[in-house]
Amino acid sequence: MDLAKIIKLECCDIDFKAQDKNDALLKLAALLKHNDSLKDTSQEKIFRSLKEREEMGSTGFGKGIAIPHCRLEGLNEFVIGLAVCSKGVNFDSLDRKKTKLFVTIVGPLEDRSGHLQLLAKVSLILKDNIVVENLLKAKTKIGLYEEFFRNIQNGSTEIQKNGNDKLMILIVKDEDIMEDITEIFIEFGIQESTIIDTQQMENLLSKVPLFMGFFNFTGDKNPFSKVVLIRINQGYINAIIKSIEAIFGDLNSFSGLSLMVLDLLTYKG
Repeated sequence: MDLAKIIKLECCDIDFKAQDKNDALLKLAALLKHNDSLKDTSQEKIFRSLKEREEMGSTGFGKGIAIPHCRLEGLNEFVIGLAVCSKGVNFDSLDRKKTKLFVTIVGPLEDRSGHLQLLAKVSLILKDNIVVENLLKAKTKIGLYEEFFRNIQNGSTEIQKNGNDKLMILIVKDEDIMEDITEIFIEFGIQESTIIDTQQMENLLSKVPLFMGFFNFTGDKNPFSKVVLIRINQGYINAIIKSIEAIFGDLNSFSGLSLMVLDLLTYKG
């Protein structure tokens, strides 16, 4: 997917103002309407879809950044909006700080794979603090557009590591939820993981203390089983669990997914 062909100058705004989160979502929907692909879609419909996604968990991931997004029935192309709010907006962000940079994504309902790819590319760009700083400094919407476009072309971002990382382990027993889980982690800018196919390894893993209790010994075995290993910043853990349970409910009562978080005593490479 060519991100450079999706971003349009008419959907950029360096003087974005909003009183609160709902007002921000409504005005972001209006900004997206400047793209002809949404000419037959009402601002209200875009707003409602963005709001429904926010009710599952805020897309304000801290450091003054939010990536509101949704998928719409009847839309054939992806649309992106860039907005800079110098005063910031209370957007229920992870770090409780005001959001100043919004990258809004709307895509076709049927193209979830493309939606995830786009989320991944945008979140990777915004991982670079220097890129974010330059976007916030843009003096004109042309400058904002060109700065974002330049970083798409460069394709290089700074991946930061720190000593507050944990190991999150997910055991997924329902194939239908894998894309939902992938989307949640991509939204948080987490794109590196190890996925182990355990369809033929349940008996072996069930004997290892680390995984004991996560498998069904009643004889009713689900043929789908994958273990996902992710190195994750400690500050994201509660928000990620909240986002997962917003979709699937209390994990203690949900049979399709088990989750645990462990300390990383040593990490190299």
